[in-house]
Amino acid sequence: MAQRQHQLTRRLVLAVAAFSMIAAACGDDESSSDTTQAPSETTVAGSDTTAAAGNNIAAERVAAFLKPTTELPLNAPLKVEAGKKLYYVQCSVPVCAEIAVGIEAAAEAAGWEYETTSHQDTPETVASAFDAAIAAKPDVVLTSGNPREWFASQLAALQEQKIPIVAWSMPEAYEPGDGVSVNLLTEDDYYFYGVLMADYAALNSPNKNILFVGLPTFPVLSTVQQGFEDEIAVVCPECKVDVTEVAVTDLGTNLPGTVVSKLQANPDLDHIVYAFGGMLFGVPEAIEAAGLGDQATAISQAGGPLNFSFIKAGQHQVAEVGLASELMGWRAVDAAARILAGEGPGRAETPALAVIDGHPDILSGGLPLQILEADSIVDPTTLWPGVTGFQDLFTALWAG
Repeated sequence: MAQRQHQLTRRLVLAVAAFSMIAAACGDDESSSDTTQAPSETTVAGSDTTAAAGNNIAAERVAAFLKPTTELPLNAPLKVEAGKKLYYVQCSVPVCAEIAVGIEAAAEAAGWEYETTSHQDTPETVASAFDAAIAAKPDVVLTSGNPREWFASQLAALQEQKIPIVAWSMPEAYEPGDGVSVNLLTEDDYYFYGVLMADYAALNSPNKNILFVGLPTFPVLSTVQQGFEDEIAVVCPECKVDVTEVAVTDLGTNLPGTVVSKLQANPDLDHIVYAFGGMLFGVPEAIEAAGLGDQATAISQAGGPLNFSFIKAGQHQVAEVGLASELMGWRAVDAAARILAGEGPGRAETPALAVIDGHPDILSGGLPLQILEADSIVDPTTLWPGVTGFQDLFTALWAG
Protein backbone atom coordinates (compact mmCIF):
# COMPACT_ATOMS: atom_id res chain seq x y z
CA MET A 1 0.00 0.00 0.00
CA ALA A 2 2.80 2.41 0.90
CA GLN A 3 4.55 1.65 -2.38
CA ARG A 4 1.35 2.28 -4.36
CA GLN A 5 0.80 5.59 -2.54
CA HIS A 6 4.36 6.60 -3.39
CA GLN A 7 3.75 5.80 -7.05
CA LEU A 8 0.56 7.85 -7.11
CA THR A 9 2.33 10.77 -5.44
CA ARG A 10 5.12 10.65 -8.01
CA ARG A 11 2.58 10.44 -10.85
CA LEU A 12 0.87 13.62 -9.58
CA VAL A 13 4.06 15.64 -9.23
CA LEU A 14 5.39 14.66 -12.64
CA ALA A 15 2.04 15.07 -14.35
CA VAL A 16 1.89 18.65 -13.08
CA ALA A 17 5.41 19.14 -14.43
CA ALA A 18 4.17 18.10 -17.85
CA PHE A 19 1.81 21.05 -17.94
CA SER A 20 4.68 23.41 -17.01
CA MET A 21 6.20 22.81 -20.44
CA ILE A 22 3.15 24.33 -22.07
CA ALA A 23 3.02 27.13 -19.51
CA ALA A 24 6.51 28.22 -20.47
CA ALA A 25 5.40 28.52 -24.09
CA CYS A 26 2.65 31.00 -23.30
CA GLY A 27 3.72 32.69 -20.08
CA ASP A 28 2.69 32.18 -16.46
CA ASP A 29 -0.11 33.71 -14.45
CA GLU A 30 0.17 32.01 -11.09
CA SER A 31 -2.69 33.23 -8.95
CA SER A 32 -5.34 32.20 -6.48
CA SER A 33 -8.76 33.78 -6.55
CA ASP A 34 -12.45 33.13 -6.06
CA THR A 35 -15.16 34.34 -8.38
CA THR A 36 -18.83 33.59 -8.86
CA GLN A 37 -19.95 33.28 -12.44
CA ALA A 38 -23.14 35.00 -13.54
CA PRO A 39 -25.10 33.78 -16.56
CA SER A 40 -23.84 35.01 -19.93
CA GLU A 41 -25.40 38.26 -21.11
CA THR A 42 -26.53 36.47 -24.25
CA THR A 43 -28.47 33.93 -22.20
CA VAL A 44 -31.85 34.75 -20.69
CA ALA A 45 -31.54 33.41 -17.15
CA GLY A 46 -34.71 31.73 -15.97
CA SER A 47 -36.05 31.10 -19.47
CA ASP A 48 -37.70 27.67 -19.53
CA THR A 49 -37.07 27.35 -23.26
CA THR A 50 -33.38 28.20 -22.96
CA ALA A 51 -32.89 25.86 -20.00
CA ALA A 52 -34.67 23.00 -21.75
CA ALA A 53 -32.61 23.44 -24.92
CA GLY A 54 -29.41 23.58 -22.88
CA ASN A 55 -30.31 20.42 -20.97
CA ASN A 56 -31.03 18.60 -24.22
CA ILE A 57 -27.66 19.57 -25.70
CA ALA A 58 -25.82 18.57 -22.54
CA ALA A 59 -27.67 15.25 -22.28
CA GLU A 60 -27.04 14.33 -25.92
CA ARG A 61 -23.35 15.20 -25.76
CA VAL A 62 -22.73 13.35 -22.50
CA ALA A 63 -24.62 10.29 -23.71
CA ALA A 64 -22.55 10.23 -26.87
CA PHE A 65 -19.22 10.44 -25.07
CA LEU A 66 -20.10 7.91 -22.41
CA LYS A 67 -20.04 5.31 -25.16
CA PRO A 68 -16.74 3.51 -25.80
CA THR A 69 -14.92 3.99 -29.07
CA THR A 70 -14.63 0.67 -30.88
CA GLU A 71 -12.86 1.83 -34.04
CA LEU A 72 -9.99 4.21 -34.71
CA PRO A 73 -11.44 7.68 -35.40
CA LEU A 74 -9.11 7.98 -38.40
CA ASN A 75 -9.09 4.71 -40.31
CA ALA A 76 -8.08 5.44 -43.89
CA PRO A 77 -5.81 2.62 -45.15
CA LEU A 78 -2.19 3.47 -45.87
CA LYS A 79 0.61 1.38 -47.34
CA VAL A 80 3.45 2.16 -44.91
CA GLU A 81 6.91 2.15 -46.46
CA ALA A 82 9.40 0.23 -44.33
CA GLY A 83 12.96 1.35 -43.64
CA LYS A 84 12.27 4.87 -42.39
CA LYS A 85 14.12 6.33 -39.42
CA LEU A 86 12.11 7.93 -36.61
CA TYR A 87 13.59 10.04 -33.83
CA TYR A 88 11.61 10.78 -30.65
CA VAL A 89 12.59 13.81 -28.57
CA GLN A 90 11.15 12.66 -25.23
CA CYS A 91 10.21 14.85 -22.28
CA SER A 92 11.05 13.91 -18.70
CA VAL A 93 7.62 13.06 -17.29
CA PRO A 94 5.84 9.67 -17.16
CA VAL A 95 3.22 10.46 -19.78
CA CYS A 96 6.00 10.90 -22.36
CA ALA A 97 7.41 7.51 -21.39
CA GLU A 98 3.92 6.03 -21.75
CA ILE A 99 3.66 7.54 -25.23
CA ALA A 100 7.15 6.21 -26.00
CA VAL A 101 5.91 2.66 -25.41
CA GLY A 102 3.37 3.19 -28.17
CA ILE A 103 5.85 4.90 -30.50
CA GLU A 104 8.47 2.17 -30.20
CA ALA A 105 5.94 -0.63 -30.71
CA ALA A 106 4.41 1.17 -33.68
CA ALA A 107 7.82 1.82 -35.26
CA GLU A 108 8.64 -1.87 -34.98
CA ALA A 109 5.31 -2.81 -36.55
CA ALA A 110 6.01 -0.39 -39.41
CA GLY A 111 9.51 -1.77 -39.98
CA TRP A 112 11.12 1.53 -38.99
CA GLU A 113 14.30 2.29 -37.11
CA TYR A 114 13.61 3.92 -33.75
CA GLU A 115 15.94 6.28 -31.88
CA THR A 116 15.25 8.54 -28.94
CA THR A 117 16.80 10.91 -26.47
CA SER A 118 15.26 12.53 -23.42
CA HIS A 119 15.65 15.95 -21.86
CA GLN A 120 14.78 17.71 -18.60
CA ASP A 121 12.25 20.19 -20.03
CA THR A 122 14.58 23.18 -19.90
CA PRO A 123 15.59 25.37 -22.85
CA GLU A 124 19.15 24.09 -22.82
CA THR A 125 18.33 20.38 -22.61
CA VAL A 126 15.54 20.60 -25.18
CA ALA A 127 17.85 22.36 -27.64
CA SER A 128 20.53 19.73 -27.01
CA ALA A 129 18.04 16.91 -27.60
CA PHE A 130 17.02 18.44 -30.92
CA ASP A 131 20.70 18.78 -31.86
CA ALA A 132 20.99 15.02 -31.30
CA ALA A 133 17.93 14.47 -33.46
CA ILE A 134 19.43 16.49 -36.31
CA ALA A 135 22.75 14.62 -36.03
CA ALA A 136 20.91 11.30 -36.33
CA LYS A 137 19.62 12.30 -39.79
CA PRO A 138 16.10 10.88 -39.33
CA ASP A 139 13.22 10.91 -41.77
CA VAL A 140 10.85 12.33 -39.14
CA VAL A 141 11.02 13.77 -35.61
CA LEU A 142 8.34 13.27 -32.93
CA THR A 143 8.03 15.51 -29.87
CA SER A 144 5.63 16.92 -27.25
CA GLY A 145 4.64 20.51 -26.67
CA ASN A 146 7.81 22.30 -25.64
CA PRO A 147 7.92 26.00 -26.50
CA ARG A 148 9.11 26.69 -30.03
CA GLU A 149 11.50 29.28 -28.66
CA TRP A 150 13.50 26.57 -26.89
CA PHE A 151 14.53 24.92 -30.16
CA ALA A 152 14.01 27.69 -32.70
CA SER A 153 17.35 27.27 -34.51
CA GLN A 154 16.98 23.48 -34.58
CA LEU A 155 13.44 23.81 -35.90
CA ALA A 156 14.73 26.03 -38.68
CA ALA A 157 17.42 23.47 -39.51
CA LEU A 158 14.91 20.62 -39.65
CA GLN A 159 12.64 22.70 -41.83
CA GLU A 160 15.55 23.48 -44.16
CA GLN A 161 16.31 19.75 -44.41
CA LYS A 162 12.62 19.02 -45.07
CA ILE A 163 12.38 16.76 -42.02
CA PRO A 164 8.79 16.89 -40.71
CA ILE A 165 7.91 17.22 -37.02
CA VAL A 166 4.93 15.43 -35.50
CA ALA A 167 3.94 17.00 -32.17
CA TRP A 168 1.13 16.96 -29.62
CA SER A 169 -0.07 19.07 -26.68
CA MET A 170 1.00 22.36 -28.21
CA PRO A 171 -1.42 25.24 -27.54
CA GLU A 172 -1.83 25.67 -31.28
CA ALA A 173 -3.92 24.51 -34.22
CA TYR A 174 -3.94 21.02 -35.74
CA GLU A 175 -1.61 21.87 -38.61
CA PRO A 176 0.30 24.85 -37.19
CA GLY A 177 3.00 25.07 -39.87
CA ASP A 178 6.29 26.95 -39.43
CA GLY A 179 8.17 23.68 -39.19
CA VAL A 180 5.58 21.66 -37.27
CA SER A 181 3.57 19.45 -39.61
CA VAL A 182 0.87 18.39 -37.15
CA ASN A 183 -0.21 18.95 -33.54
CA LEU A 184 -2.26 15.90 -32.58
CA LEU A 185 -3.63 17.36 -29.34
CA THR A 186 -4.78 20.92 -30.01
CA GLU A 187 -5.86 23.97 -28.09
CA ASP A 188 -9.40 23.34 -29.36
CA ASP A 189 -9.30 19.86 -27.82
CA TYR A 190 -8.60 21.33 -24.39
CA TYR A 191 -11.46 23.78 -24.86
CA PHE A 192 -13.78 20.88 -25.65
CA TYR A 193 -12.76 19.02 -22.48
CA GLY A 194 -14.07 22.01 -20.56
CA VAL A 195 -17.30 21.96 -22.57
CA LEU A 196 -17.79 18.27 -21.92
CA MET A 197 -17.23 18.66 -18.18
CA ALA A 198 -19.73 21.55 -18.07
CA ASP A 199 -22.34 19.34 -19.71
CA TYR A 200 -21.65 16.52 -17.26
CA ALA A 201 -21.80 18.88 -14.28
CA ALA A 202 -25.10 20.38 -15.41
CA LEU A 203 -26.65 16.92 -15.54
CA ASN A 204 -25.14 15.66 -12.29
CA SER A 205 -25.82 18.61 -9.99
CA PRO A 206 -29.36 18.20 -8.59
CA ASN A 207 -29.06 21.50 -6.73
CA LYS A 208 -27.56 23.28 -9.77
CA ASN A 209 -24.75 24.38 -7.48
CA ILE A 210 -21.30 23.77 -8.97
CA LEU A 211 -17.68 24.56 -8.09
CA PHE A 212 -14.98 24.78 -10.77
CA VAL A 213 -11.41 24.49 -9.49
CA GLY A 214 -9.01 26.03 -11.99
CA LEU A 215 -5.23 26.05 -12.35
CA PRO A 216 -4.49 29.18 -14.44
CA THR A 217 -0.73 28.82 -14.04
CA PHE A 218 -0.92 26.64 -17.14
CA PRO A 219 -2.51 28.35 -20.17
CA VAL A 220 -3.83 25.07 -21.55
CA LEU A 221 -5.85 24.62 -18.35
CA SER A 222 -7.15 28.16 -18.71
CA THR A 223 -8.46 26.98 -22.06
CA VAL A 224 -10.23 24.11 -20.29
CA GLN A 225 -11.71 26.64 -17.86
CA GLN A 226 -12.87 28.89 -20.69
CA GLY A 227 -14.64 25.98 -22.36
CA PHE A 228 -16.37 25.14 -19.09
CA GLU A 229 -17.48 28.72 -18.40
CA ASP A 230 -18.75 29.30 -21.93
CA GLU A 231 -20.74 26.06 -21.97
CA ILE A 232 -22.24 26.18 -18.47
CA ALA A 233 -23.70 29.61 -19.22
CA VAL A 234 -25.55 28.10 -22.18
CA VAL A 235 -26.65 24.69 -20.90
CA CYS A 236 -27.40 25.69 -17.33
CA PRO A 237 -28.15 29.42 -17.03
CA GLU A 238 -29.89 28.75 -13.72
CA CYS A 239 -26.79 27.15 -12.20
CA LYS A 240 -24.88 28.85 -9.42
CA VAL A 241 -21.23 28.45 -10.39
CA ASP A 242 -18.35 29.29 -8.07
CA VAL A 243 -14.92 29.45 -9.73
CA THR A 244 -11.88 28.98 -7.51
CA GLU A 245 -8.42 29.36 -9.02
CA VAL A 246 -5.42 27.86 -7.23
CA ALA A 247 -1.65 27.69 -7.69
CA VAL A 248 0.49 24.63 -8.34
CA THR A 249 1.86 24.83 -4.80
CA ASP A 250 -1.69 24.31 -3.48
CA LEU A 251 -2.00 20.83 -5.00
CA GLY A 252 -1.84 18.18 -2.33
CA THR A 253 -1.29 20.87 0.32
CA ASN A 254 -3.84 23.69 0.56
CA LEU A 255 -6.34 22.49 -2.04
CA PRO A 256 -7.90 19.64 -0.01
CA GLY A 257 -8.63 22.06 2.82
CA THR A 258 -9.93 24.67 0.39
CA VAL A 259 -12.43 22.20 -1.06
CA VAL A 260 -13.55 21.14 2.42
CA SER A 261 -14.09 24.79 3.35
CA LYS A 262 -16.14 25.37 0.21
CA LEU A 263 -18.36 22.41 1.02
CA GLN A 264 -18.81 23.48 4.64
CA ALA A 265 -19.69 27.04 3.64
CA ASN A 266 -22.18 25.93 0.98
CA PRO A 267 -24.25 22.86 1.94
CA ASP A 268 -26.05 23.02 -1.44
CA LEU A 269 -22.80 22.60 -3.39
CA ASP A 270 -23.10 19.13 -4.91
CA HIS A 271 -20.75 18.90 -7.89
CA ILE A 272 -17.10 19.92 -8.39
CA VAL A 273 -15.19 20.18 -11.68
CA TYR A 274 -11.39 20.02 -11.52
CA ALA A 275 -9.41 21.39 -14.46
CA PHE A 276 -6.88 18.56 -14.28
CA GLY A 277 -7.05 15.05 -12.82
CA GLY A 278 -3.90 15.37 -10.73
CA MET A 279 -5.51 18.16 -8.70
CA LEU A 280 -7.57 15.60 -6.78
CA PHE A 281 -4.60 14.23 -4.88
CA GLY A 282 -5.59 14.15 -1.20
CA VAL A 283 -8.99 15.76 -1.79
CA PRO A 284 -11.34 12.74 -1.34
CA GLU A 285 -9.56 11.74 1.86
CA ALA A 286 -9.90 15.26 3.27
CA ILE A 287 -13.59 15.40 2.38
CA GLU A 288 -14.27 12.06 4.04
CA ALA A 289 -12.28 13.06 7.13
CA ALA A 290 -14.54 16.11 7.43
CA GLY A 291 -17.64 13.91 7.26
CA LEU A 292 -18.68 15.37 3.90
CA GLY A 293 -18.09 12.35 1.70
CA ASP A 294 -21.69 12.19 0.48
CA GLN A 295 -22.16 15.89 -0.31
CA ALA A 296 -20.57 16.38 -3.73
CA THR A 297 -19.46 14.33 -6.73
CA ALA A 298 -16.66 15.33 -9.10
CA ILE A 299 -15.24 15.10 -12.62
CA SER A 300 -11.81 15.98 -14.06
CA GLN A 301 -9.82 15.44 -17.26
CA ALA A 302 -6.48 14.00 -18.36
CA GLY A 303 -6.12 11.94 -15.20
CA GLY A 304 -4.94 8.38 -14.72
CA PRO A 305 -4.84 5.55 -12.17
CA LEU A 306 -5.09 8.00 -9.27
CA ASN A 307 -8.46 9.16 -10.56
CA PHE A 308 -9.60 5.74 -11.72
CA SER A 309 -9.03 4.40 -8.19
CA PHE A 310 -11.16 7.17 -6.70
CA ILE A 311 -13.94 6.48 -9.19
CA LYS A 312 -13.97 2.71 -8.65
CA ALA A 313 -13.92 3.17 -4.87
CA GLY A 314 -16.73 5.74 -4.94
CA GLN A 315 -14.52 8.36 -3.29
CA HIS A 316 -15.85 11.76 -4.37
CA GLN A 317 -14.91 11.44 -8.06
CA VAL A 318 -17.44 9.77 -10.36
CA ALA A 319 -16.09 10.54 -13.85
CA GLU A 320 -12.95 11.32 -15.85
CA VAL A 321 -12.58 12.66 -19.38
CA GLY A 322 -10.05 10.07 -20.49
CA LEU A 323 -7.01 10.38 -22.76
CA ALA A 324 -5.18 7.39 -24.29
CA SER A 325 -1.40 7.97 -24.08
CA GLU A 326 -0.08 4.71 -25.57
CA LEU A 327 -2.52 4.92 -28.46
CA MET A 328 -1.27 8.47 -29.05
CA GLY A 329 2.17 7.00 -29.72
CA TRP A 330 0.75 4.75 -32.43
CA ARG A 331 -1.24 7.60 -33.94
CA ALA A 332 1.91 9.76 -33.99
CA VAL A 333 3.68 7.11 -36.08
CA ASP A 334 0.59 6.81 -38.26
CA ALA A 335 0.63 10.59 -38.86
CA ALA A 336 4.36 10.45 -39.63
CA ALA A 337 3.81 7.67 -42.17
CA ARG A 338 1.05 9.63 -43.88
CA ILE A 339 3.19 12.78 -44.03
CA LEU A 340 6.17 10.89 -45.47
CA ALA A 341 3.84 9.35 -48.07
CA GLY A 342 2.88 12.85 -49.16
CA GLU A 343 -0.70 12.60 -47.92
CA GLY A 344 -0.51 14.99 -44.98
CA PRO A 345 -1.19 13.81 -41.42
CA GLY A 346 -4.79 12.84 -41.99
CA ARG A 347 -7.68 14.54 -40.26
CA ALA A 348 -10.42 12.76 -38.36
CA GLU A 349 -13.99 13.93 -38.82
CA THR A 350 -15.25 15.87 -35.82
CA PRO A 351 -18.34 14.13 -34.37
CA ALA A 352 -21.50 16.19 -34.81
CA LEU A 353 -21.89 16.75 -31.07
CA ALA A 354 -18.31 18.06 -30.82
CA VAL A 355 -18.72 20.71 -33.52
CA ILE A 356 -18.38 24.18 -31.94
CA ASP A 357 -18.15 27.45 -33.87
CA GLY A 358 -14.70 28.99 -33.73
CA HIS A 359 -13.01 25.71 -32.73
CA PRO A 360 -12.43 23.80 -35.97
CA ASP A 361 -9.76 21.42 -34.67
CA ILE A 362 -11.71 19.54 -32.00
CA LEU A 363 -10.77 15.84 -32.20
CA SER A 364 -9.06 16.35 -35.56
CA GLY A 365 -6.05 14.35 -34.39
CA GLY A 366 -7.86 11.03 -34.51
CA LEU A 367 -7.60 10.34 -30.78
CA PRO A 368 -10.52 8.65 -28.99
CA LEU A 369 -12.36 10.49 -26.22
CA GLN A 370 -14.66 9.04 -23.59
CA ILE A 371 -16.16 10.03 -20.27
CA LEU A 372 -15.05 7.20 -17.98
CA GLU A 373 -17.27 6.12 -15.09
CA ALA A 374 -16.92 3.20 -12.68
CA ASP A 375 -18.50 0.65 -15.02
CA SER A 376 -16.19 1.60 -17.91
CA ILE A 377 -12.95 1.29 -15.90
CA VAL A 378 -11.84 -2.35 -16.00
CA ASP A 379 -8.57 -2.03 -14.08
CA PRO A 380 -8.03 1.21 -12.14
CA THR A 381 -4.29 0.58 -11.87
CA THR A 382 -3.68 0.68 -15.62
CA LEU A 383 -3.87 3.29 -18.35
CA TRP A 384 -7.01 3.72 -20.43
CA PRO A 385 -6.40 2.11 -23.86
CA GLY A 386 -8.87 4.32 -25.74
CA VAL A 387 -9.76 1.61 -28.25
CA THR A 388 -9.48 -2.07 -27.37
CA GLY A 389 -6.96 -3.79 -29.62
CA PHE A 390 -5.77 -0.54 -31.19
CA GLN A 391 -2.37 -2.06 -32.03
CA ASP A 392 -3.93 -4.64 -34.35
CA LEU A 393 -6.21 -2.03 -35.85
CA PHE A 394 -3.30 0.23 -36.80
CA THR A 395 -1.30 -2.70 -38.18
CA ALA A 396 -4.23 -3.68 -40.38
CA LEU A 397 -4.55 -0.11 -41.68
CA TRP A 398 -0.89 -0.01 -42.62
CA ALA A 399 -1.17 -3.08 -44.78
CA GLY A 400 -2.82 -0.76 -47.32
